Amino acid sequence: MRVTLSQEKEVATPFDDDFLRHVAEVTLSKIDLLGLKDKEVQLGVAAVSEEKIQTLNKEYRGKDKETDILSFGEEVNFIETGRLPEGEELILGDLIYSPDFITRAALEDGISEEHEMVYIFSHGVLHLLGYDHSDEMFAIQDEVTEEIVKSI
Repeated sequence: MRVTLSQEKEVATPFDDDFLRHVAEVTLSKIDLLGLKDKEVQLGVAAVSEEKIQTLNKEYRGKDKETDILSFGEEVNFIETGRLPEGEELILGDLIYSPDFITRAALEDGISEEHEMVYIFSHGVLHLLGYDHSDEMFAIQDEVTEEIVKSI
C-alpha cells in the first residue's frame, strides 16, 4: 500500500506531509480489508482556521462549534461491506483539521501536539473507511498512537 497525500495549508501547521502520511499508513496497516495492501491510496488534507472549521462543522454536521478534524469521503462504508472498489487506486477522501484547536487540546491534555495529532488524524482516517465511534475504532486509534508516539 502506498499513500499519496496532498495537503493544502490555509493556515500555518506544524504537521508536514510526511508526518501525516506516516500516520495514515500506520492506521491503514491495522485494517483487515481484502486488497487494501495492494492499493494506491489518495488522501486530501487541509489545515484551516478555527473559524473555518466551525463554519464547516455547522454546515455539514449541524454543530455550531469548533472541532479538531472533519472527514469527507464517499458514502460507502468499506468496513461494513468488507469490499473496496476495483482497480489499483482508492480515493479515500479529505480530512480537514484545525492546527490551533489541536495544539490547544494537546496543551489542555498535557501531551505533545504530535501525540494529539496522531490520535486525531488516525480517527479521521478511520471515519473515511466507515468506522463510527466504537470500541474497535478507539482501540485501533490507541494502537496507532502508541506505536507512533514511541518512535517520536
